[in-house]
Amino acid sequence: MRLRTLLPLGIALFIALPITQASALAQSPVKEHFVDEGIFLLPDVDCGSFSLHEDLVSEDVTVTTFFSGGNPVKVATKANLDAVIHKSNTTDTVRDHSVFTETEDLVNGTTTISGPSYHYKVPGQGEVFAEVGHQIFVSDTGEVTFQSGKDDFTQQDLQGICAALA
Repeated sequence: MRLRTLLPLGIALFIALPITQASALAQSPVKEHFVDEGIFLLPDVDCGSFSLHEDLVSEDVTVTTFFSGGNPVKVATKANLDAVIHKSNTTDTVRDHSVFTETEDLVNGTTTISGPSYHYKVPGQGEVFAEVGHQIFVSDTGEVTFQSGKDDFTQQDLQGICAALA
């Protein structure tokens, strides 16, 4: 009777031990949290006849790094930015509210951005500049391989913001 109860236990241990060892070797993702550090604030932008400066209202950024075999394979950054862009020599301001996820695939060398990373509205004009939707690009070169949604920043860079807020 005792042998019958030990045999299934032995078989279960024989099967579970390698699984347990493999689980112990797996590395959990590492999360870092940043609050109000200005990570995604715009740099000051020279627009020729005026300049743009952005002030932080609030920012919440979480960076999660995933591992395989002890090596980082993916870095996912989730950002929520609330800021105000000021146009020099005027009282004009534009709200900058961005909520997006940027995922860098370190194995395949691509970066994916989902959500509105730039989205500016001017009262009376509506949306004047936006980078929204889903975009995949080659991390090293910036070459866009997939784009759905408006892509003003990809097409015009920071000078597009100048033109939109002129």
